[in-house]
Amino acid sequence: MRKKIITIVIIALAALILGGGYLLYQRYYGGAVKFDIQTAPAVGYEHRQTASSHGIVSNYLWMRTKNLMLGQDGDSLFIPSSYMIEGRLSYQDAESSGEYRLADQALLLDMYVRSGDRLSAMRLKEQILNYYDFAAESNAGVSAFLTAYLDYYISYGSVNDGDKIQELVDVLFDEEGSMRTESLSVAVYEQGSFYSLDEPGDGSYSSLEQIGEDAPAEYTDVTGIEISSIDLRLIRNLENNGLLPEGSYERNLELVLGSQVSSSVPLFAYAYADGIYIYSHNVAAAVDVESAVVTMRHLAQVGELPDDAYNWLKMQIINSGVIRQQYYYSYGTTEGAEAVNIYPDIMHIALELGDDDLYDRACTLEGSRVATYTSSPALSMIYREEDGRFVFYARENLDVCLAVT
Repeated sequence: MRKKIITIVIIALAALILGGGYLLYQRYYGGAVKFDIQTAPAVGYEHRQTASSHGIVSNYLWMRTKNLMLGQDGDSLFIPSSYMIEGRLSYQDAESSGEYRLADQALLLDMYVRSGDRLSAMRLKEQILNYYDFAAESNAGVSAFLTAYLDYYISYGSVNDGDKIQELVDVLFDEEGSMRTESLSVAVYEQGSFYSLDEPGDGSYSSLEQIGEDAPAEYTDVTGIEISSIDLRLIRNLENNGLLPEGSYERNLELVLGSQVSSSVPLFAYAYADGIYIYSHNVAAAVDVESAVVTMRHLAQVGELPDDAYNWLKMQIINSGVIRQQYYYSYGTTEGAEAVNIYPDIMHIALELGDDDLYDRACTLEGSRVATYTSSPALSMIYREEDGRFVFYARENLDVCLAVT
């Protein structure tokens, strides 16, 4: 009799636990809307082999990035924008930037989802939602997080996550599906004239030749939309799932495609403000190549990258071996510092287009800066040498992780 009572109690408790678990699931997950999301293409074995041949090994890169950069500022969840390891001299201590960019946390969240680390993804997502004032963040940052949040949602999302995604969409877009405007800094000449607003025409730039590229410049603020912040795949995903009105994707695509400088200069403008495109950013006489390549990545993700832009990008790498930060109208070439920020973008463009040769060349550029000292805490990570010190950027290492994982 006593055995029977114990058995009944056990069965009742099990039913209660299962019933409570079911109710909790229904409350937080059961009513979650199922989204149909287009995600990044899978990274195949051949791509991982190509990357590995250049010293970029996905598991090592991911492990080292977490070990080196997480928790250095007393917070194990967020990743700082950069981290400088100890120098050779006794006073050259390791140093974190102490800066937590939303776009970097978005890449970290994406990597947790990609690697199947559900617990870390949930914890990071919650901290991001509690920490950032999204209304005060840049459009690029909010777009990056929304993209990662959608990837998180289709894997682990709850009803509350669906509601929060809609809130963020309402922050970033207006009722017609256009991205909100923000304050942008643009270089101008001392006389206050935007050379970048001149419509590039037949290739004769007399005003530029008279002023000269080395003329002093100052900066002014404009209110507009940064073209490279318009994530077209995100917008299409949001529209397809009823989070943006019909026609949002086509209008934004038209805006981005219309920003191409000219048929002879197949790059893209920096911004759109007051009904006109602003072609330059940090240098008044030149197109910002880094910004243009990010725009190319967004176009490639939706199958809309123009052939002339793609061919220009590939020829730059084939002919020059590197890409420079500025394209000067009068020279017809890229000049300035090496545009190392965009090599991960080129890897992703290659994946989207199925261009194995371009992927290999981008891996070559990244692989030349892989740390190889076996005693280094950053072994297998991608570094930059700045003033004789080795610095590791979260954006570069995480985005390359995504391109090889």
